[in-house]
Amino acid sequence: QPVASPVVVHTLPSPTPPPSPVPVTPPPCEAPPDWVTYIVQEGNTLYSLAKAHGTDVETLQRVNCLNSEVILVEQELYVPPPPGNVSNSDPSSPVQEPQAIAWDRFTNIVLLGTDGKEGDVAWRTDSMIVVSVDAEQHLVYLLSIPRDLWVDIPGHGADRINTADFWGESAEQGGGPSLVKRVLEENLDIPVQHFVRIDFQGFRSAVDAIGGVEIDVHCALPDIGLEPGIHQMDGRLALRYARSRMGTSDFDRSRRQREILVALWEKGKSMDVIPRLPALWRAMGTTFETDLSLGQVLGLAYTGIQLKGDQILTEAIGPGQVDDWITPMGAEVLLPRWDDIDALLRDFYNSTDTATNDAANRTKVKVLNGSWRNQAEQLASRDLRRAGFRIADKGLADSQDYQESQVVFYGTDAEIARRVVSTLKLPSSALAYQHDPSSAVDVHIVLGADYDPCAEP
Repeated sequence: QPVASPVVVHTLPSPTPPPSPVPVTPPPCEAPPDWVTYIVQEGNTLYSLAKAHGTDVETLQRVNCLNSEVILVEQELYVPPPPGNVSNSDPSSPVQEPQAIAWDRFTNIVLLGTDGKEGDVAWRTDSMIVVSVDAEQHLVYLLSIPRDLWVDIPGHGADRINTADFWGESAEQGGGPSLVKRVLEENLDIPVQHFVRIDFQGFRSAVDAIGGVEIDVHCALPDIGLEPGIHQMDGRLALRYARSRMGTSDFDRSRRQREILVALWEKGKSMDVIPRLPALWRAMGTTFETDLSLGQVLGLAYTGIQLKGDQILTEAIGPGQVDDWITPMGAEVLLPRWDDIDALLRDFYNSTDTATNDAANRTKVKVLNGSWRNQAEQLASRDLRRAGFRIADKGLADSQDYQESQVVFYGTDAEIARRVVSTLKLPSSALAYQHDPSSAVDVHIVLGADYDPCAEP
């Protein structure tokens, strides 16, 4: 009987792994043939470029003949081709739906500043700001609503939003705030739980009751004799500042009104206002109206005094979300672009970048005034502090003849560097990167003639 031949299994030898490439140091001031040209973008540092292109800072310096780590926006550098560059524009990727606003996080309060006086038959809302308190995230949002916004007012029809309070009161005593809440929810999808209404005299009394406020004036207002700088204001001057119309727009006035709210918060925080609130509440009870109880106000105040400047976020429905329009009756109003308003609200109320805020809180900044502008370093320092930065030092530069501002960033977080520049509304060309872990400060700023505190963001 034949014997079966044994099955022979041939085992292939494992392939020998190729030897790891030995790094080759390129010659000085000469780019290897596979390197490419790169134009420095805002936010780049030698550190971030080296990391993105799989090399190190010393090699980038050697190839590009750099004697320091300072690089400038739009500077041309040689870099290795980026490893594994992946495009994010895959058409097969699912379209990401816009993030909805989680309104259950917020307590929303509408502040109504009226131009009415006792005995007036007709009056309008001069200022409308929605204050949204997120006690869990420790954030407060201030949103200005333009008074000429053309909306649908239930029971009345299309009209300016600043007439809603009046139409509600005309229909039923005390019905104004309820109608304003309904208008905000039905037109802007903002659910409002509470209101505070105050007239001009009440506003003046409130400011005077806490000893006035300190306001950062960014734009000159010659009609009330104010130049850019830090100004102490009593109730009368603060009201004039909020309402000044000479050479300004409603959008600019809404910005000033939000500034006053922040100044009131700062003053309340500095004077330890909570123990004094019950007495203030009793003394000023006739100067304002609200559906908030004293207990609710105390709870909100307790949340407020724990906040830092960068935890108060401000925004406005502005020129980018409306169109000028003249109604058939000849009224000049603002026609809402609803898609743009929806996008603005989603971006604003979903802006909880706590990581960037924490990084800003650790960033030490030195601000020097090298311009002719009086108190420029004071304005810039206060703006940066409210944005979350730590002001290590401020003062005058070695001269006041700098034409262009200089922002030297010694760290590695490009997002923080961009935030400094955008906070001061400076051009990106002012920014230079110079990684230096031993520096006593993270950012060194010299303000030049191009620094304009009144510039548009």
